[in-house]
Amino acid sequence: MSLDIAKQFARDTANHRLETLHDDGLYRHIRFSAPPSLDWFDLITWPYNLIVNGSHGSYHFCRFGDDTEDMFALFRDGSAGRRINPHYWAEKVRAGEVMTWSEAAFRQWVLQEAAELAPEHPGMMRAVKLQILDSDEHNLEYEETARYAIASFRHKGLRLAFPESWERTFQDFHWQYLWQCHAVVWGIAKYDATKATAREAVPTS
Repeated sequence: MSLDIAKQFARDTANHRLETLHDDGLYRHIRFSAPPSLDWFDLITWPYNLIVNGSHGSYHFCRFGDDTEDMFALFRDGSAGRRINPHYWAEKVRAGEVMTWSEAAFRQWVLQEAAELAPEHPGMMRAVKLQILDSDEHNLEYEETARYAIASFRHKGLRLAFPESWERTFQDFHWQYLWQCHAVVWGIAKYDATKATAREAVPTS
C-alpha cells in the first residue's frame, strides 16, 4: 500500500506551491495547494508539536522527552531519500486515525487457512472463494461483514473461526495517514529548499 500511496501523493501534489502564512522560528504555518485542485495540506508547528491538516485528514504529532524542540528535525532525520517512517512516527501521533481494517490482509489469511485445510478437505479452496472471497453476499471492506462471512461459512460440516486479536491482526496503516506522512516529508523538503533559495538571494557585502 505504501508504494501505491507514494504514487498517488506524487500525482495529487504535482502542481502544488508553497505559501508561507506564518514563519517565526519554531512557530510555522505553511500551506501547500494548487487551486482549483481539492488536494491541499498545511504544516503547523510549535515547540515539540506538528500538525499536518488538509483534504486527507488531520494528524497531530507530539514529541517530548528530548532536547529537540523542532518537529521538522524529527521528520528530516527519519526520511533519508524522502522515505517515510510510518511505524516510528505512529508512536508520536496524538490525534488522527493511524490504523484501519485491511481487506487485503483478511483475504490473504482466508487463502492461507483454506490452503492448509485443502489436503484433508477437498474442495476447500473453491468453497472459500464462492462463499467468502467472491461472494456477492459479503462485503469484505468492513470487519463486521467479514466476521459475518466467516461465521456463515460451511463446507462439508467444516467451519472457520475468526482469529482472536492476539493471534492475528487485520489492521494496516490508514491510507490517509500514509498520505499525510508523505505530505510532511515532501512539505519540509520544499520549505527547506525555499529557505535555502532565499538565503542565496540575499546580497553579500
